[in-house]
Amino acid sequence: MKTSLDHLPEAKQRELAYVVETLRASFAAAIRKKRSDKYKGAQLLKIILFGSYARGDWVEDPVGRYFSDYDILVVVNDKVVTDGGEFWMKTEQRFLAELGEGKRLRTPVSPIYHTLDDVNEQLRLGRYFFMDIVRDGIVLFEEPEHPLAEPQPLTSSQALKETQDYYGEWFESANGFLDTGLYAASQGRLKESAF
Repeated sequence: MKTSLDHLPEAKQRELAYVVETLRASFAAAIRKKRSDKYKGAQLLKIILFGSYARGDWVEDPVGRYFSDYDILVVVNDKVVTDGGEFWMKTEQRFLAELGEGKRLRTPVSPIYHTLDDVNEQLRLGRYFFMDIVRDGIVLFEEPEHPLAEPQPLTSSQALKETQDYYGEWFESANGFLDTGLYAASQGRLKESAF
């Protein structure tokens, strides 16, 4: 995995340094405030930039009003600190506030949170999303002695099974949303324009 941000303008490099500093400081502060023993030993292991800024094909289109965001994978050692809504909410609110001010941060930040075990399992299963992160990603921070698994390419039969399982999972979820929407519409709770 790469470690250099040399392909990015200096302003973007400074923003990413601020993102890493904020994630690390916020993690440390949140852990200090937690009283429960379940948070003892929780560690921030890696911060990885992936997506368009890692690949070098980001977009900044002021006319069309489209701007790429920083896709950030935050890797921790314990599932208890992967809940973005509970554990990371203040950090994400801080990023939004800084983005609104437009001084230290001018690019949206989109972090996702996974355990090292989960990321390594996804890599062993040959999941494309995580394999792309390993191929294109840039390590912004990492604790030593916590390697990522070697991505395992899938055989064609494994790829077919993974695709079918993935489709089945998300098709079922989509049907649930559709059923809820249809029920709400039948109860007069949705305007026809929502469909």
